[in-house]
Amino acid sequence: MKQPGMVALAVLGLIATPAAAQVKFTYTPILQSGATVAGVPIAYPKTDSAEVTALRVDVGPGGETGRHMHPFPTFVYVLEGAINVAMDGGAARSYKAGDSFLEVVNTWHNGKNNGTTTAKLLVVFVGVHGKAGLVRPQ
Repeated sequence: MKQPGMVALAVLGLIATPAAAQVKFTYTPILQSGATVAGVPIAYPKTDSAEVTALRVDVGPGGETGRHMHPFPTFVYVLEGAINVAMDGGAARSYKAGDSFLEVVNTWHNGKNNGTTTAKLLVVFVGVHGKAGLVRPQ
């Protein structure tokens, strides 16, 4: 008669374990977009060697990223501070802590920190292994 009790206890243990092991979490959407800040649809590189690179970029007060472009989709999340991005053609946008955006692709632009504290950015390139996610003028 001890067998049914042991089986019931084992089954109860199996059922209760996943419920007790569940981790509670929350999330906050950061960005969902099919286009860059310039309104151009995202086009992923066609390759068999895709690579994602994530960087934290710090731009000090008065500092600049320097004129550059991205050949692949690039996600930016402003962790701290603020940055102004000026694109060739005159378009400019300002971003502050908590803002996120998809950089323009194949368009020259420059980021500048006009503030008094360091701007800290999370930058994620979706590119191709062995190819730079950032190109500077020559």
